[in-house]
Amino acid sequence: MRITTNRALRGISLIEALVAMAVMAFGMLGVVGMQATLRANADLSKQRTEAMRIAQERMEDLRNFSVLATTPGAKAFADKASFGATAVTGYTTNTTYTVSGSVTPTTASPDKTLTVSVAWTDRTGATQNVTLVSAMANVAPELAASLVVSAQGAGGTREPSGRRRGIPPQAKNFGDGTSGFVPPQATPTVAWVFDNATGLITSVCSTTVSDNSALLPTDLTACNSSQAFMLIWGFIRFDLSQPPTATSIRVPVSSVPNTVQAEVVQTVPTPLAGTVNCFHGYLSTLAGFFCPVPVYTTAQTPPQPLSTWSGTLRIRAASMPDPISATLADATNGNRKVCRIRAPATYANITEPLGNQNLIVIDAGTGTVAYQCPNPPTFAHQPDA
Repeated sequence: MRITTNRALRGISLIEALVAMAVMAFGMLGVVGMQATLRANADLSKQRTEAMRIAQERMEDLRNFSVLATTPGAKAFADKASFGATAVTGYTTNTTYTVSGSVTPTTASPDKTLTVSVAWTDRTGATQNVTLVSAMANVAPELAASLVVSAQGAGGTREPSGRRRGIPPQAKNFGDGTSGFVPPQATPTVAWVFDNATGLITSVCSTTVSDNSALLPTDLTACNSSQAFMLIWGFIRFDLSQPPTATSIRVPVSSVPNTVQAEVVQTVPTPLAGTVNCFHGYLSTLAGFFCPVPVYTTAQTPPQPLSTWSGTLRIRAASMPDPISATLADATNGNRKVCRIRAPATYANITEPLGNQNLIVIDAGTGTVAYQCPNPPTFAHQPDA
């Protein structure tokens, strides 16, 4: 009988097992640390998302208004104001949010800058925050549709009566690409011919017709086409309420003197700089003004292409029945100040005719209290600083 011996037994020692367990333990520690970091980051991400939603809600609430002036029962642009840190309730994240807001006027503009900040404390005890910044234009909400209207008449929006904005609505469309207009005169002698596409006055003619609706091309004689003009027109009204308010100035009913006049002090183009006299028409509660500003003349050497103009529209101090204040702080009883309605005090690089550049005259003050142009809807014009 053959007897065989067993081979040596194979396996691992206790030391080898301990080393393997140690290596695995170090790996597990890394996994646990990574999970803790992922959890903390996910928690912070959730908190930040919630904070952003809170900030957006408050920003939209700040930007929401239906009227410009303070009106009972309505959200008004004028009422938008800053607010301090306030705790936010009703949210399920494991922290407490505080929200604050700042509303400040934009430099040299009636618009406002809005800032909303949301702060909270995360799991580590560190303070976190998100901040949103936006702007709010001092524009009546009902005019929002005008943002899609092309200022230059390009695009799909149709121009009024098929001609350039700024041409007076009363101008008679001749149907040949031009319109005729007789500005207010005691005895009609001057008429203008507009290019419907550019809005420029391309001819100055003589006429005896005063009714624009009845004006015909055959009524225009001795037309001069050597000069081109851009028209600026609007209305002057008086609000002598004491003090003038945003409500009273919207529908002023005070009588307008039939001597009040507007003029344009033109600075550009240089060869044509000077004072532009305007035509005026008067009703009991308003005065209309029509100012043809020269932009081109064949007398320029060499002749210049159609240009822009810059300058200032103002009411003649000499034509006012009472003096115009020299400063906004003037409170002299009997003096006057002039407000403008959404129009610049100084015009720069104007490229098309301008209509409805309306002005309102107010009392300077009581003698001790100085009145100011209600803002909104008006802004200081004379003086403008």
